[in-house]
Amino acid sequence: MISSNKKKIFTEYSRTRTRLVLFGLFVLLGFLLISTKIVFLASKKDQKHKRYSETEKVPTRLNIVDRNGYILATNLEGVSVYVRPEEIQQKALVSQQLKKIFPDLKETLLLKKLNDGRKFFWLKNLVSPKQEKALFDLGQPGIYFGKREYRFYPHGSLASHLIGFTKVDAFDVNYAKISGISGVEKALEKRLAEEILPQLENNAINLSLDLPVQAEVENVLKEWQKRMGAKAGGVVIMDIHTGEVLALASSPDFNANKERSILGKKTETNNYFNRAVQGVYEMGSTFKIFSVAQGLETNLFDVETLIDTTEFRISSRKIEDKYKFNSKSTVREIIVRSSNVGSARLALMIGEKGLKEIFSILGLLEPVGLELREASITQPIVPRDWRDITLATTSYGYGISVSLLHLAKAYAILGNGGFSVEPTILKKQQDGQTGFRVLKKRTSDEILKLLEAIVTDKRGTARILASKHYRIGGKTGTAEKISVDKRGYQKDKVISNFVGLFPLTKPKYVIAAFLDEPENNFLKEPCRYASCTVVPMIKKLIERTGPLMDIIPERHNAKF
Repeated sequence: MISSNKKKIFTEYSRTRTRLVLFGLFVLLGFLLISTKIVFLASKKDQKHKRYSETEKVPTRLNIVDRNGYILATNLEGVSVYVRPEEIQQKALVSQQLKKIFPDLKETLLLKKLNDGRKFFWLKNLVSPKQEKALFDLGQPGIYFGKREYRFYPHGSLASHLIGFTKVDAFDVNYAKISGISGVEKALEKRLAEEILPQLENNAINLSLDLPVQAEVENVLKEWQKRMGAKAGGVVIMDIHTGEVLALASSPDFNANKERSILGKKTETNNYFNRAVQGVYEMGSTFKIFSVAQGLETNLFDVETLIDTTEFRISSRKIEDKYKFNSKSTVREIIVRSSNVGSARLALMIGEKGLKEIFSILGLLEPVGLELREASITQPIVPRDWRDITLATTSYGYGISVSLLHLAKAYAILGNGGFSVEPTILKKQQDGQTGFRVLKKRTSDEILKLLEAIVTDKRGTARILASKHYRIGGKTGTAEKISVDKRGYQKDKVISNFVGLFPLTKPKYVIAAFLDEPENNFLKEPCRYASCTVVPMIKKLIERTGPLMDIIPERHNAKF
């Protein structure tokens, strides 16, 4: 009996143990399955989070800084709005509501995006807290907030033509690409987008631009443009030895932070048009110094050589001066008083080969090799043939059109001892002369003396530029604008410009500036000439920027 009960108990124990073992194995198997799934999901989530984090933490574009490290362009993160159209039922109503929050939206375009079958689109970048609340209060499904990286320009419109701006191509909620549209942002796109080094704190491209100098230049340019009633203007300041551009201004300008839906063509009527490097103009008398440089270089004449300055004709074209000259004038007098007749005579003496040679040496026949795409594609307008009348008119800046940057480069070569120089917007590591000799030092020295005489001589066209603080030399230029039908010139519309070098004791910088259709009405009689429009502006520019560039005031009677 006992033996039978023991056997029964042992059998039940065995069954129970078996059930417990099987249950344990089942639990263990379930646990393993659940754990595996959790680990898989966690891994998948981590991978997704990792990709997202990398997108957030690693900058997508280098900063742009000036020569002293001041930030000109950087990346920031802000709240943007995107839409999933399939979740929106009342699309017409929603488009009306969104129009009230964002008045600049085009309702027809918005409705098209809501109904054309797309799964996603970004509605608005960088919404304000007020706009964010208004969207939230709508309570409409399909409207979401997301973080977006965007390009920010701390100084707004300052140096906008040089820095340029970007666009954002959004491919989905988690990925958007910033790419350059103009200026440095476009020209250095590859470097800006591909030279990111996450381990470095200060990823940046150093420009040659000097921010305080640029600010003063733009302030003075805008002030003088308004005072002279000019349509537009431009200024370039460049190191004549290294080619580094310290300031490049074009007015009117634009705020790089404001959204631009459709820019259109960058024409001269467009604020995005860089007039300092893209605009090519007949520059008038600033060209007169080039013929003199070639004559001095080839020993054809010197500054005291007497030249016939009586008016004359070439075919049906009369070559004459506004002011009366003696029958003969020295080369020095021709430049100081700016004689068209004298310049034409010099050009005819030099001939086609000689004039084209000096234009080529000074870089006036081809685009300037500046890193900006706007400059690299700007082709000067040069004569197709070089008849006598062409030689005569190009000698005083008619019949050939160049940019302000072309003039700056040409005068830099004349003023730096005769060395080639290539303008650059990138900061260089070394100072001093970087090019090779293209003109004799003697030629450069004589040119500097002539340019200073234009300022110091009581009959010089830039005599009001004389300064107690700096020795300055330069040449004025005034050219009538070509008529709309291109059959003649408009006497009441001119381009006034000036190109100069300073400080002349030890030449360091070239400054070139122009005003489009200026008129000085603060004198007894209205005046459009460079001597009474651009030159006063140049004086103010030098006085304002000189101290910022550490130029020590000098005695005016110092020697070269």
